Amino acid sequence: MLVKEFMTKDVVTCSPDQTVGEAAELMSEKGFNIMPIVDDSNKLLGIITESDFIGKEVEIPHAMVSMKKIFGKTFNLKDVEAVYAESKKTKLEKFMSTNLKTIAPDATLNSLVDLMVSSNLKRIPVVDGDKLVGIIARKDLIKAFNKA
Repeated sequence: MLVKEFMTKDVVTCSPDQTVGEAAELMSEKGFNIMPIVDDSNKLLGIITESDFIGKEVEIPHAMVSMKKIFGKTFNLKDVEAVYAESKKTKLEKFMSTNLKTIAPDATLNSLVDLMVSSNLKRIPVVDGDKLVGIIARKDLIKAFNKA
């Protein structure tokens, strides 16, 4: 079984010059956890995921604590709304993740599962060369399970 048999093919995308607010609105409307960012030729440039709205812990040099960072802003938990409001108009190209794990449409389920497990990923962009052709998620593996 191959990735292309189970992936979602009609992927909604954003361009790098759209804003975080526009991506968030689309993600919320459509119930997506991931938004691929592509150029005019459908080349995958980056992604933004639901995890980006939670933030990441960052170490502060010489400090005994770590802080959280959302969309490039260090904050404490009282500041989340302010960071969200400030980030809405920021272009996606500034915050999108660009160090991406991808998979080819002709990859096997074995290689997909290995990549998902080893990289702790829930969904992976499917690319043919550098062009986005789909998304495959853990939920898609249920289709493979039913076909086996």
